[in-house]
This record gives sequence, C-alpha cells and structure tokens, in this order.
Amino acid sequence: MAERIVVLAGDRAQFRQWARAAGLDPHDRHLTYARDVYTLQGIHGARIVRYGTWHLRPDARELDARARMAEAPGVVVPAT
Repeated sequence: MAERIVVLAGDRAQFRQWARAAGLDPHDRHLTYARDVYTLQGIHGARIVRYGTWHLRPDARELDARARMAEAPGVVVPAT
C-alpha cells in the first residue's frame, strides 16, 4: 500500500477496528489515525476515511476541515 490513508474515527479503538475490517495493519506507515488536527500537518493528497463516531468528537468540525485540505493534491495543511 503506497497511498496515504488518514482515518477520522471516534477513538483509537475504532481506528483499529476499521483497519482490521479493511484488511490493513494499523501500524502500517501509510495509515494514519487522526488523533487531532496537528496529525494532519504536512499531509497532502491523502485518502480520508471517516469511520464510526468521529463526528461526535469535540474537534470534529475543525478536523473535517483540515482533512478536506489534506485530501486535495498539492495542498499542504498549514501549521497552527
């Protein structure tokens, strides 16, 4: 797997659950759990997966906005 995948999930357990269901190793270097908005810094051209209760997180709105920027090819998410 060479494609960068960023997973927005309610928590790390949901991230691992998604990875197992997708047949992926949660420790793969191309797979990232978005634990906070800072995790997305410097990522561009990634495939974003939204899974579980991610939308209930207190930072869901900001996380989603940052993830949309990280999806776009050639757009680097700025540092805050």
